[in-house]
Amino acid sequence: MLKFKSKKRNHFPKQSLLIWVVTLVAIVLSLYYQQWIDINNQFAIIPANMHEAISLSWTNSFKLISALFIHGNWQHWAGNMLLFLIIALPLERKLGSFWFVIIYLVSGISANLLSIVQLSDSTHYLLGASGAVSGLLGAWLMLFPRQKMSVIIPIGLYIQKISIPIVFVAIIWLSIQLVLQMTSIGSMPIVWGSHVIGFVVGFFIAWLYRVSNT
Repeated sequence: MLKFKSKKRNHFPKQSLLIWVVTLVAIVLSLYYQQWIDINNQFAIIPANMHEAISLSWTNSFKLISALFIHGNWQHWAGNMLLFLIIALPLERKLGSFWFVIIYLVSGISANLLSIVQLSDSTHYLLGASGAVSGLLGAWLMLFPRQKMSVIIPIGLYIQKISIPIVFVAIIWLSIQLVLQMTSIGSMPIVWGSHVIGFVVGFFIAWLYRVSNT
């Protein structure tokens, strides 16, 4: 759980909650109501076809955004949205909706563009909020580098609560992404490096926010 102490006014995290609800509705529709609407076909990216799709209609470029709100299964959704809620709610309270949405979308779009380039021959769906969530993590590290995350670890019959510096969490996380990128099978339709790009973009936008608000 993240706790921030500041005299500045806190903003209600309406965009964070809206994004969470939209992703929840999307995963329900994609898994249980495919006979009504094929969410993946309509809103996900197929890297091999993306250039042609945009050439046929510029509106297909919006898939760079819509793909951030859909996931392949419940595990994929839960993995992204758990970290999303931990970071997004307190971050939007401090930044306000405008900067929060900018970080989320620009980080996610940047990650998707890299994925399209690296998976240019792939006909698998490219979807998920990983790049955007990575951007939020990068922004969090930029703005609150001394913040600690409280983690509960069960040890036998006892529960131990420890605080981990966000810098340490970010370093471990980035290292994992880079190792996964270097060791993943070539045909594996995942671009771990796109998570790193999302992180860097989020970090940079948060720096712009800090500069413009000092």
